Amino acid sequence: MKVKKTIYTAAGVILLSLSACSDFLDPKSQSEYVPQNANALQEMLLGSAYPKPKDNLDLLAYMDFFSDDIQLHKTDYEFDNNFAYRTEALKAIFTWQPDLFFTCEKTGYGTHNVWESCYKYILGANAALDYIHDVSGTEAEKDYVQAQALGLRGFYYYLLVNHFGAPYNYNKNALGVPLKLTSNLVSEDQILMTRNTVEEVYTQILLDLDEAERLFHSLSKDKQYQPNYMINLPMIELLKSRIFLYMENWEDAAIYANKVINDWNFSLVDLNSIPEATVTNPYYNFTSHKSSEVIWLYGRIADLTVHYNGVNVVKTGDVIYYRAAFNASDNLLNSFQQGDLRKDKYIIKEYDKQESKFLDSYTPFAKYNISAIGAPNGDENFALAFRLSEAYLNLAEASAHNKAEGVALEAIRALLVKRYKPVDYIEPSGLTGDALIAFIQEERRKELCFEGHRWFDLRRYGMPQFSREWQDNIYTLRHNDKSYTMPIPEEVLRKNKKLEQNPLAPQRED
Repeated sequence: MKVKKTIYTAAGVILLSLSACSDFLDPKSQSEYVPQNANALQEMLLGSAYPKPKDNLDLLAYMDFFSDDIQLHKTDYEFDNNFAYRTEALKAIFTWQPDLFFTCEKTGYGTHNVWESCYKYILGANAALDYIHDVSGTEAEKDYVQAQALGLRGFYYYLLVNHFGAPYNYNKNALGVPLKLTSNLVSEDQILMTRNTVEEVYTQILLDLDEAERLFHSLSKDKQYQPNYMINLPMIELLKSRIFLYMENWEDAAIYANKVINDWNFSLVDLNSIPEATVTNPYYNFTSHKSSEVIWLYGRIADLTVHYNGVNVVKTGDVIYYRAAFNASDNLLNSFQQGDLRKDKYIIKEYDKQESKFLDSYTPFAKYNISAIGAPNGDENFALAFRLSEAYLNLAEASAHNKAEGVALEAIRALLVKRYKPVDYIEPSGLTGDALIAFIQEERRKELCFEGHRWFDLRRYGMPQFSREWQDNIYTLRHNDKSYTMPIPEEVLRKNKKLEQNPLAPQRED
């Protein structure tokens, strides 16, 4: 049997890249270094499996950009002709073209390959799981490493299957993504893996999260949650609640949301209490452990905002004027009611560098660290967070579907009273059935805007039709459109001939 060494070598690269761990690693061969204890394995996991601010892998680039929360500018400004290659690629992405990755490659824009990045992180998690029984250390130390690795792997498969697989509640038998659960050597006929079904991927996600939960419960309380960027028990519980919501398992979605709300010391931030903006700190940072809502931090701001941060349109004349090419959509902005503080506390206004002032228009930047000139501070700061407010929304939606409408209303009231000016707050009441569910889903959109939820939520809401405008042309994503599931990048298909491409929508013409 001919054995392919690619994956094995990749795992070795992960280990060798951790120069700080050299004292813990023992050379086994010229191409393999094996961690000797649980501390070394923990360091390996931190270096190769966690999505940190300075990583160069792409996880988040498409999660908001496809959704109805972003629109092209509505001014008479135009794209700079010097960046025509970028404009062509952005148009292909923004209008959900079936050949968007081909266009990105052709123009040199870059594919921002979520598929490849997720599997690189999964490889890091798998390597830790493969070595865990071969290293020294206490059972508690080993259990802690395993719990983190399983939580991370479950999270990455959640991202993969919701980018490249059909929504679970639409067709769980559709093709999802390949399940790679080991970093070990495999035979050549196995290395080119085929795709598992959406249901099989969700089953594996829950297996990973269940075991991570069990392991965390075996640990001391101080290991179950620490205010840092490492995987923790309440993050596992919130992710399980989210997964159950996507699967329409309303009972378990509510159970796990309640665990997050009731078993920990997180608390909702009252937006009325946020300090007044200053010149140096114009916006509050909601993706920091200084916020009492934050459960887990992850991701790179430059990755999340890659398609719109620094992308401008111009008006030429005696003076060249610049405006942001992409804005928060009118549809989103108009959904905020009078007195709802989230619009101005969460969503960043556009900054005019020439006039040194914030404008009345809103960007797609939200909630993370923002500089004095309205730009993301990305090098040291996380892009996204698992926040307590999601648990309240999960509980409300699951309870409404499960006919526990009193519980649903109580949960949504607990959230909204912290989001409105007291003089403008009107307590939700009298809502039942579909009207209550629609109300909760609209609140979810506003509360979690630009946090990577909206596109995935639209998929599970039945893939509704909506349109976007690109330079006077209207492009429509139709009900149940095939483009609600991303195509697999061509560079991935070239490497693995066994992968089957997703069904593609027709080309969207001008």
